[in-house]
Amino acid sequence: MSLIKMRIDYLFFGAIGFFLMLSIMTADFHDPTIFNQLYPFDGISNWTGLIGALIGGTLLEVFGPSSLLLPWLFVRIILHYPRRISGFFGTYYALVIVFVLSIVHEISIKTEILNSVDLYFWQNGYAGKLAVAWMETSINTELSITFIAAMLILSVFRMYHVLSPLPFISGIFTILYKLLIFLAGKLNPPTAYDFPSNRQLPDLKGRLRLDENPAA
Repeated sequence: MSLIKMRIDYLFFGAIGFFLMLSIMTADFHDPTIFNQLYPFDGISNWTGLIGALIGGTLLEVFGPSSLLLPWLFVRIILHYPRRISGFFGTYYALVIVFVLSIVHEISIKTEILNSVDLYFWQNGYAGKLAVAWMETSINTELSITFIAAMLILSVFRMYHVLSPLPFISGIFTILYKLLIFLAGKLNPPTAYDFPSNRQLPDLKGRLRLDENPAA
């Protein structure tokens, strides 16, 4: 069984998703981002280096903790099958979901449903803070919350087959199974059948031929 027949796309985009997730989870306040381009004196703390610090730290500064959904949504939008939503609309609804969750997170902190923790990872992003500030000064709060809830429900409804982790997990197990079968075939190849040397075998001309016996 050839490794080419495996879902290499699962491995490739899964690795990118893992890189994005790790860059967000190991982001540090002192690391450079798009909004903070100062390089720390003691080096970058992000496990994925400078590129990961720029990506992960910027996503946290924009969306807050809800940005953790972006790596998963990125992988599922590209790999979901059968494809029921295009990449463009999938990206749009993914950003809507993350943006709305950022607003919900900011509202939860303001109403003290969630406790404010002095951790860089837990701080909400600019998008949620600006949206809540605009809602408080421009439109009715109850009406805005209703609109946000409707946006979230619609986006989740359109993305429910992408949000489900079961197809991706099934694909990962399929890859592991094929990889184990491939390695088992390489380590223990099937033994060839050894024909006896003194057996009479007919040739193509209809005559009988007696093979030489090495023991004779």
